[in-house]
Amino acid sequence: MDVAERPPKDVAVGEVAPGRKRTSSRTAFLEATKIVLWTRVALIVVAVTAAWMLADTQGPSDHGLIDLFDRWDGPLFARVAEFGYTDPSTDPHATAFFPLFPLLLRALHATGLSYAAAGMLITTAGSVIAGAFLYLLAEEEIGEGSGRRALLYMMLFPTAVFLVAPYSEALFLAGAVAAFYYARRNRWLMVAVPGAVAVASRAAGLFILFGLAFEFVRQNDWSRKKVLAAGAGLGAAALPVIAYGAYLWNVKGDPFYFFIDQRDGWYREFTGPVSSLTKTWQLAFGDGGPTNWIFSWRIELVAAALGVASTVWALKRREWGYAAYMAATMAAIMTSTWYFSIPRLLLSLFPIYLFLAGWTVRKESRHEYLLAATAVLAAVGVIVFTRGAWFF
Repeated sequence: MDVAERPPKDVAVGEVAPGRKRTSSRTAFLEATKIVLWTRVALIVVAVTAAWMLADTQGPSDHGLIDLFDRWDGPLFARVAEFGYTDPSTDPHATAFFPLFPLLLRALHATGLSYAAAGMLITTAGSVIAGAFLYLLAEEEIGEGSGRRALLYMMLFPTAVFLVAPYSEALFLAGAVAAFYYARRNRWLMVAVPGAVAVASRAAGLFILFGLAFEFVRQNDWSRKKVLAAGAGLGAAALPVIAYGAYLWNVKGDPFYFFIDQRDGWYREFTGPVSSLTKTWQLAFGDGGPTNWIFSWRIELVAAALGVASTVWALKRREWGYAAYMAATMAAIMTSTWYFSIPRLLLSLFPIYLFLAGWTVRKESRHEYLLAATAVLAAVGVIVFTRGAWFF
């Protein structure tokens, strides 16, 4: 079998495609480290260059490298890390931010690092871990060379700036990709720790559990041993949200208070899909809003279409675990008040990178054109974000 050929659809879950060897973890982490560092350096160079070339001040630029990326949610995470959820110095709607990232910020800050520097260190480590497991998934299930492609698609995704800035996306991906890697290899007890990381990092971790449950159903192994292992792994992965709910019940009187803060702080609450689409369409094609916001709403619509298309792609390939995760995530965001931050959300839908790697694995020209386009968009995203404009 040609190593560039996709494995047949009936390859058993948890098995390496015929004719291929398992990729060593050492190789995966080395490749991930190299690509994460090189792409990170490239995006940081773009940010620093933009800070100097587009400055409207006199004299040398006074922006520090780390300060360039400490925008928007970054300082909000830092205040949660420093003051907790209930202090008046913290954003009044801070419970919308799940606790693992602020806890790690606080721990690293105790070593003398600034909160922003700690956050960027966490995102670097998270990107390497997520990248290594993505590399393993692609190499073992798609073919030789696809791991590097999937890695590049993730690290140069149009919204990849959120894998550099002190945001929780990289930490979430580290848990989500690793959890699916172990699940697809029937190692359900190993799902517990990375699954818990994903759940403790972002509310979207609940959708990861949903997708993992479908992954178990897809494997169709109902032996007592497997049912117990999967139940233990998924149960342990759910513990962080249970603990967070208990904390919120104690301090707020509602275990699901983070939904209230999403509504009150970011105007996200459940509405019908038609209403959500209509509201976004009116904002995107109205003439009363700021130009950059109108453009952003239009990109939200494009991103929503891409997210739905990727979910359909997973369904057509009968990748039920991936499809369930993606469908639940897209359904939640598309039944909110309006479409908001969908381009950033797509960054977390890691099956997209695997699908793209499979699509380009036998077509070098596809890979080159796709990577050129995403790299340009990633650079634009870095410039917009680090210049202080709203970027999803």
